[in-house]
Amino acid sequence: MRAIAALRRRLRDADGNRQRGAVLVEFAIIAPVLVLIVAAIFEFGLAFRDSMTLSNALRSGARVGSNAGRERAADYTILKSVEAAMTEFPTARVERIIVYKASTADSAVPSACLAVAGSGGVNGSCNVYLASDMARPLSDFTGTTSCTGSSPDRYWCPTTRQNQQALGADYLGVWMRIRYDYVTNVFPGTGITIRDRAIMRLEPRLT
Repeated sequence: MRAIAALRRRLRDADGNRQRGAVLVEFAIIAPVLVLIVAAIFEFGLAFRDSMTLSNALRSGARVGSNAGRERAADYTILKSVEAAMTEFPTARVERIIVYKASTADSAVPSACLAVAGSGGVNGSCNVYLASDMARPLSDFTGTTSCTGSSPDRYWCPTTRQNQQALGADYLGVWMRIRYDYVTNVFPGTGITIRDRAIMRLEPRLT
């Protein structure tokens, strides 16, 4: 009887060891998948937060630009509005800001404007800014009734924009590209690029 009882204990112990071993193997297979899912949720949440911040900042900038109309400092106030709306976002991750003339309420940025390297623009079409341009003082936007040759907004000078109701006011677009850097380093690459735009018609004036 004792021998039979001992044999049964050995069989139970062996079965328990096999089950524990199977559990460990299953966990080793599933663990990387779980880590990947958790990392994806975490990264997507942070990227979505940055995307919402960008969207809100662009709407704020376009709204300010719409109200400013043909004011000489329109682009300056747009940049400051965008900067104020992104106070918690690292400026170093802002790659480019484009203030452009849109033909409709949903116009894409002209390809020539996207091709501009660094600060600059396309005559009569857009002004292209870098993150550092958000810190420019008002004195850099020189000129009173027009833009001078050194003004960063000289390519599509605010004073040339159309805001007369009878002639049809221009649409003003604000486009931005930012970089989201991965936190977990689980996915290939260093991060993703997020782009968005906001377009509003210049506030119409009777004259």
